[in-house]
Amino acid sequence: MKSDQTIFYDINTQRDLVLHDGKFHIEGAENLVPTWKAITDLARDQKVRIICSVDCHVPGDPQLKSWGGPYPDHCMAGTPGQEKIDETKPLNPLTLETREYTPDEIQKILDHKGEIVFRRQQFEKLADNPHLGAILRLVLHPYQDIVIYGVYTEACVSREIAALVGVGPKLHIVTDAVAIVGTESPTFHEKLQQEGVELITFEDLKLRMLN
Repeated sequence: MKSDQTIFYDINTQRDLVLHDGKFHIEGAENLVPTWKAITDLARDQKVRIICSVDCHVPGDPQLKSWGGPYPDHCMAGTPGQEKIDETKPLNPLTLETREYTPDEIQKILDHKGEIVFRRQQFEKLADNPHLGAILRLVLHPYQDIVIYGVYTEACVSREIAALVGVGPKLHIVTDAVAIVGTESPTFHEKLQQEGVELITFEDLKLRMLN
């Protein structure tokens, strides 16, 4: 992998999901913090661009238990729990909201040298708006490799993979840098591989980036 042709894709490494006192702590997620930090440090050392996808809920969100949904109230907009953990916190973020952007704004997004942060309300959609989804594909299109890690459901990563297949870059999931919400089906990894996704470890990733 070449640093200028690779993009890292950080999903939901947020305080409410990762920390023990988080509103929706995912079992075992805290054990992955050193690996997430190492991946983030590797990206910064090698000047690899980072895209972040984050949960951002608001009162009345039907995904949340307070309003009849399946998930605990978590990652509420403006709360400390919605923020990313210190180890993966962006240094120069450009945060995209759920709205439409003008052509000039889209060009500024594409030209931004720091992290691009996509806010979404649903695990199942990494960008919960067709317009933002199109911007995401524009951001990813020039790269040869997308490296995915973080916190997600089997459903969310499957749907995102389906959306990204055909965009151009090769997709890689860092298997020892993933915390799954809920359970995986026994054939999940096999299905990913059939869709052209490569499963790698962090050590594999580091060797490829440094050689």
